[in-house]
Amino acid sequence: MFKVNSMMNVRGKTVRRISPADGLHYFFGYYDVPAFDPACCRHLCHRVRFRDRLPVASDVAELGIFDLESGRFDVFAETCAWNFQQGAMLQWFSGSDDLAAYNDFDKNDGFVGIIFSTGQKKRMHKVGMPFATISADGSFALSINFPRMYDFRPGYGYCNAPDKWRDEKQPADDGIWLVDIKNNASRLILSLADIASAIGDQAPFAGEKLLVNHITFNPGGTRFLALVRNFPIIIPGAPDGAWHTALITASRDGSDLRVLSAGPCLPSHYHWKNDHVFAIYRDGPDCQQLYETTDEHGTPVSAIERTFFRKDGHCSYSPDRRWMLYDSYPDENRLQHIYIYDLHAREGLETGAFYSPPVNPVDIRCDLHPRWSPDGRYVSFDSTHEGFRGLYFLQL
Repeated sequence: MFKVNSMMNVRGKTVRRISPADGLHYFFGYYDVPAFDPACCRHLCHRVRFRDRLPVASDVAELGIFDLESGRFDVFAETCAWNFQQGAMLQWFSGSDDLAAYNDFDKNDGFVGIIFSTGQKKRMHKVGMPFATISADGSFALSINFPRMYDFRPGYGYCNAPDKWRDEKQPADDGIWLVDIKNNASRLILSLADIASAIGDQAPFAGEKLLVNHITFNPGGTRFLALVRNFPIIIPGAPDGAWHTALITASRDGSDLRVLSAGPCLPSHYHWKNDHVFAIYRDGPDCQQLYETTDEHGTPVSAIERTFFRKDGHCSYSPDRRWMLYDSYPDENRLQHIYIYDLHAREGLETGAFYSPPVNPVDIRCDLHPRWSPDGRYVSFDSTHEGFRGLYFLQL
């Protein structure tokens, strides 16, 4: 039984706020990393003191755990490397009910990845690069340039240090790094120059300043998927240019690089179904849709449901792969929606709609980022519909 700080009924579903209304702001972050412990008894969370501006280097996020039975929030660490969209990449580590992983920054070591014992409340391991994605078995991570990300999209990067390659469009010594977590060893496996060469002269990437925006291991940790984007072209006195996305996959060591799509296309949010197939919102035969796509050749195999997934959202398969969880950006009434779709019965329903107050700048917005519990019975999400950032639960 969850401790309830606030409860409401939406579309016949019970929505509970677990975080308190104490003047502070609580959120987990992204939709595709482990937020619940394996027993579904505890939930990781960030706690911060503001939500109306971007973080600066001195701003600290407290990292803690909600006990879902008592409602108690226990802080176990803090970090200066965080943002409002993905936090500090906080997550349970390698199926553990004790170890949590997150990113941090200090003046001596720069950005680092931390493995922390929440029970002993001490650091167990520190690696010399921040985590962008971690393999399910906890053996490897991939790291990217978070300061470069900050220059591109402040809501996803870290402001603590400048990008060393800021003036280089496609550096040969920066890109995607493979991190051996146990041995604290890292190496560059795909440079931005390598990726640009693989894309070739396809517009609009040729000669443009590139970065890796999102990157995720497949369930087996054997391959990864990444979204490579170009910085918008800024011309004084003219509207800002648009950025575009190349969809790539590669083996864990950077070999067998495949450019699945490039050019003025629209790959967006995605989630791995298994080691070879993933769902992704993109353009395709049925226009912009949520498609299942194979890693082998990148061609959209099929639209999951042409009439249901009409707009971009954060998608994730349930642990048993029976259901698809989805959300939306604010509609004309500034309502954000949560949907669940039965992949067997081929039907879906809306489970909730929540008001999203306007914000400026846009990168401090609060996306719902709904995420599954390991047993598939609950969904947690972040929201500001009560006037503050809170952590909410929906029982399915």
